[in-house]
Amino acid sequence: MTTLSLLPVWAIDVIGSALMIVGSSLCLRLSYQILAHDQEDPLATYLFWFCGALFAFAVSRAMGHLVRHLLVLGGHPDWWQGLSPISGSINTLTFVFIAAVTLFFQRIQTIIDRMARDREKIERTSRELLDLNRALESTVFERTRMEMALRFAHDIRNPAVIIGGLVRRMAQEVDRMPAADGERLAGVREQAKRLEEMVARFESVRTDAPGAFGPLDLSGLAEECATLLTPEAAEKGVAITQSLSPALLLFLGNARLMKIAIMHLIRNSIEACRSGQAIRIVTALTERGVGLRIEDNGPGIPPERLSRILTDSAQIDRRGTGLGLSYVKQIIEGHKGELTIRSQPGAGTTVEVTLPTHLGVLRERELSPPASGG
Repeated sequence: MTTLSLLPVWAIDVIGSALMIVGSSLCLRLSYQILAHDQEDPLATYLFWFCGALFAFAVSRAMGHLVRHLLVLGGHPDWWQGLSPISGSINTLTFVFIAAVTLFFQRIQTIIDRMARDREKIERTSRELLDLNRALESTVFERTRMEMALRFAHDIRNPAVIIGGLVRRMAQEVDRMPAADGERLAGVREQAKRLEEMVARFESVRTDAPGAFGPLDLSGLAEECATLLTPEAAEKGVAITQSLSPALLLFLGNARLMKIAIMHLIRNSIEACRSGQAIRIVTALTERGVGLRIEDNGPGIPPERLSRILTDSAQIDRRGTGLGLSYVKQIIEGHKGELTIRSQPGAGTTVEVTLPTHLGVLRERELSPPASGG
């Protein structure tokens, strides 16, 4: 009578077990289709293994319950007492497998996300290197053009000035010359004037370089670069603080090149620091010009590397993941500036950039002797 009263419960159990098998098999089939569509997708792989473990659990549970019901109906409930631990162990192993797969793929997903972020950094660095190469090529071209123009102007300036001076002297005596000689002298004088104007145009090439250099504020550039890199530093647990001069720190420079140089100096400090360490960015007016100082309390640089870090083009940076500091030095020196690095292992690193002020460059131009007009 007790057995008959439990038949509805057993029926529900059997039907539920069958539905579990059908549902888990459908999930397993769907996850396999997703995995077959993209076999490199880690989430699809995880779903396939998870659904496989779920299907195994459904089959194990259904078989255990079915055997128990058959043994009870057959009058051998005591046999189930011996088989019950085996069925429970299989179910336990299935749950352990599901948990292990979940934890494993969680770790794999973390590694994949980190690899994706590193790939983005590599792509961003590659784009910056490409932009830098283009900018350096443009700078080299402009420098070569200016040097050729100035050399040419220097070679012809003195003869042109001498000819112009002699012709003007002779022009003072034009009243005592025949009319024909006066006309010829006027023509020579006109051509000498054109030659002097040509020399002046060549000498003005330095200031007429298209979009190359202009007045820039060092504090503004440093603040902009630090703001752009603050999220990257925060992600690594590195704090960036700024102590910027309230006054304008003007110098003549190429904004794109200087941004690239400053960002790579800051990024080098970020890459060198560990979580909990800090970077301090300072700008100030110094006796030698406008100054930028980037300090960090990272691990520092060994003396053997510090001695060649600014000269070895093969040395990429302090951690091997960014722009070569030798190229950053070329950018700074291309702006008539100076780059110095001080570091002690375990005590951090200080990078200093000094650039001539905009007023200093103007003063140099005012003091430089103008081209003589004869």
